[in-house]
Amino acid sequence: MALPFFKKSKDKPPAPASVPARRAAPEPVDAPLTQTVMGVGIGPDSGIVVEESSGAPQSPLDEAAILYASGQPEMAERQLKDILAQADRRAWLMLADLYCIQNREKEFEQLALDYAVRFETSPPVWRPLNGQATPAQPQNTSAASLELPGLLDRKSADALEEGMAGLDRQAPVRIDFSRIEMIDEAGAETCAKILAQARTARRLLQVSGVDRLIALLQDLNRATHSRAVHWLMLLELYQTLGQQEKFEDLAVDYAVRFEVSPPSWCDVRAAEVIQTAPVESPANDDAFRLSGDITPANDAALQQICAYAAGHAEVLVDLSQVSRVDYGSVSQFISVLMQCLGSGKSITLRGHNALIHELFRVMGIDQLAQLAPCHPV
Repeated sequence: MALPFFKKSKDKPPAPASVPARRAAPEPVDAPLTQTVMGVGIGPDSGIVVEESSGAPQSPLDEAAILYASGQPEMAERQLKDILAQADRRAWLMLADLYCIQNREKEFEQLALDYAVRFETSPPVWRPLNGQATPAQPQNTSAASLELPGLLDRKSADALEEGMAGLDRQAPVRIDFSRIEMIDEAGAETCAKILAQARTARRLLQVSGVDRLIALLQDLNRATHSRAVHWLMLLELYQTLGQQEKFEDLAVDYAVRFEVSPPSWCDVRAAEVIQTAPVESPANDDAFRLSGDITPANDAALQQICAYAAGHAEVLVDLSQVSRVDYGSVSQFISVLMQCLGSGKSITLRGHNALIHELFRVMGIDQLAQLAPCHPV
């Protein structure tokens, strides 16, 4: 049965097609966004078939993905901003990636802060594409790393303070909390002071292993004879991460528990959360890499995937440096993927931004290949 990209309540019998037709460009934005699309699926004789169907995007998110693919980033941005209030993380990630592609770091940072507050989780990380970078970006990739041991006591906290004092105050510093198993009172007090000093000095912090540390402090604070210093360290950690709602909830509980006024929230730049394990695959693996915009003018590069597939049992295509897949190139992309499938190959598309991921989902490419976007979904 053929699987149309815009799923409908009524099935249309598939008709085999030897050559997929190029899609027409979407209609003007002020008109309802409809288009003729190509669907793919498995026919009665186990062969791959193609089906054309007309329809409209099922959601404003779908429409934003198609607008961006059609070379209308301003309209896509306006559409995404209109649906942020719906609390769909996909829209937030799409807008964040749009800001990265356009090298708009100021707007990205504000969106990332709002994202962290709205969803109470780590925000997306600034990820310029195609070699774009702001002056601060090269520094971020070479941030000095300070790792804390299993026991966070006064000695290890003092070592952290000395390490930070020896670094350039304008350079980012990464603090790795992932090994901490125990926290004594002196270590908690000193570490909270170090984080507060860094915040006051507006130092650029990167942190890893922070979820584990938060869980450990929460366990300590639930104890019957909990210590105020552990509460204060957790408050400072929430402040460092820019998690205002969690900070304020804990501040109220702290005031009730210890009958003293809690610390006050300060609006500062949140620390960047770094995953303990690398998210992206190594750059020296055997993936086929594409970059830039994939458009009808240069989609001959897609045909090179077939040559790559001839020598590989598994087809791994890295799209981490692709800014946009043009709407007019999707049919060519599908044709190439179907050729690989026809040769018995498994296909993985990885590293693509959220805008491309939603386009692939809308157009049914997730039925042809395993998708591993840069933002886990």
